[in-house]
Amino acid sequence: MNINLKKLTKDLAGIIGGEQVYTDRPTAMAYAKDTMPWDVESHNIPYAVVRPVNSREISRILQYANKYNIPVHIHGSGTSLVGLGRPKVNCIVLDTAKMQKFQAFPERGYFEVEPGMHIGKLRKKLTAFNALLPVFPGSELIATIGGSISVNTSAHAVDATICKPGDYVLGMEVVLPTGEILNIGTESTRKPAGIEATKFLVGSEGLLCVISKIRMRLIPLPFTRNIVAYYKQSEDIIDTVMAMYKKGVPTPMFFEYLDEKASKVGFEAVGLSPPSGAVAMITVSSSTDTGCEAKADIFLDFIKNNNPVEAEIVTNQKKWDKIWSSRAEAGNYVYRLGSTFGSEITVRVDKLKDAFIEAKNIILNLDSYKGNEFYSFGHIGAPTIHAYAFIPSKDLTDDVKKAVTMEVRRRTEALNIKYGGCGGEWGLTAQRASFLKEKYGQNYYDFLVSLKKTFDPNDILNRGNLEGLI
Repeated sequence: MNINLKKLTKDLAGIIGGEQVYTDRPTAMAYAKDTMPWDVESHNIPYAVVRPVNSREISRILQYANKYNIPVHIHGSGTSLVGLGRPKVNCIVLDTAKMQKFQAFPERGYFEVEPGMHIGKLRKKLTAFNALLPVFPGSELIATIGGSISVNTSAHAVDATICKPGDYVLGMEVVLPTGEILNIGTESTRKPAGIEATKFLVGSEGLLCVISKIRMRLIPLPFTRNIVAYYKQSEDIIDTVMAMYKKGVPTPMFFEYLDEKASKVGFEAVGLSPPSGAVAMITVSSSTDTGCEAKADIFLDFIKNNNPVEAEIVTNQKKWDKIWSSRAEAGNYVYRLGSTFGSEITVRVDKLKDAFIEAKNIILNLDSYKGNEFYSFGHIGAPTIHAYAFIPSKDLTDDVKKAVTMEVRRRTEALNIKYGGCGGEWGLTAQRASFLKEKYGQNYYDFLVSLKKTFDPNDILNRGNLEGLI
C-alpha cells in the first residue's frame, strides 16, 4: 500500500490534533515491538501512532481509515503473549493510553473506567470503595483494563472462584470498525438475559470493536488467608489439584506453584532458604473473616492429606510477601537472564498430570533447539500449565527465536486438543489462529471470519490477528 505520510499526518492531525499524532521513526519502531522475542520487521512498522481521548475521536479515525482502506491496530500496553500486541501489517496504531477516566457509583453498585487505565492503578482506586478488581495479570503495572476485557482474562486467578472479568461487566461504550458508537448493556446490577451485544464483544480481542468505556460491578473485597505447601516434586502438587476438583473441595482464589528449579531461583532471589522440591502458594477467600479462617483450616487439612513435605497457614504478612514474590522473581530470572519460550496448557482436570509430563518431555526434546532447560511455574490450580523452554543466552538469531516459539506453541497446543482444553488466559487469535482451526474445525473458523466481516467489512481493525499472520 502506497501511503503519502505527509498527507496522512496532516489528515490525522485535523481529526484529533497534531500533538496526538506521531509519525517519527523511533515511535513507530517502539509500537512495532511487543513481548515476542524476535525483532521488529518491516511489515509490522506503523505509518502513524494516534492517541485519541474519547470515542468521538476514535470514531472519526475509523471513518477515515475505512475511506482510505488503512488498517488500524488497537494498542493497550502490548503485553500479550500470543502476538496480539504486534501489528501484522503497516497501519495506524490506535493507542488508548490517554483514555483513563474513572468514576465510581457506589449507590448504583458499579464503576466506569476508560480502557487505557493500568490494572494496578485501577486496583488502587477501587480500594477506596472496598472493591475487588477480578483481573490479576503478572504485568498489572502496565497491562490495561481495556486489554484485559478485550481478552476476557482473569489471568492468575482461579476461574472457578473468581470467574471471568466479563461476568462482572454490566455494559460498555464501544466504537464499531466502521465508526458507529454504541452504548450496550445495562446500568442495573442485573445483567440482561437473552441476546445482548456485551456478551460477545467482551473477549472479542479487538476484532469487532474498540472499547471506549467499561462499566463493571463493584465487588466487595473478600477476606483472605494464605497457605504455603512444600512438595518433593511438581507432580505431587498436580495430584493435589486433581484431587481438589475430584473431591469438590472449594477452590481457592489463587493456587500458584513453582517447580523444583523455579522454587530455588525464586526463593533465593527474595532471601529465603531454597526448598528441596516444588512449592505451592494458595490464597483462600470468603466474604467474612470467620468464614475465611474456617475455609483456610479446611483447605490446610485437605493439603496435608495429599502428601506434602510441609504445609502451613502463613499469618506473618512480611513472610507471605516474600514467599508470594518468589513466584514473580522466578519469572524475572528466566526472562532476564536468557531467552524464554512459553506455553499455555489448560486441559481437562483429570488429564492434568498426563499433560504436564508430556509438556516437560516436549520442552526437553525440541527439534528447533538442543540443550535448553525446562521450567514450569504459574497458576496450576486454575488449572493452567505454563511449560517454559529456557535458553541461558540472549544471543540467538531471530530465525531461531521464531522457530523455537512456534514449535513450543504448536506442540503444546496439541496437548490442549488431545486433552480437551483450550486456554483461558492469553487469547485465541494471532499465533493461536491455526490452533482454533484444529481445535474447533474449519466451519467454526469460517464462522468467526464471517462474523468479523459483518462487523468490519473492510477488515480495518487488528488485520492479521484472525488470519494468524506473524
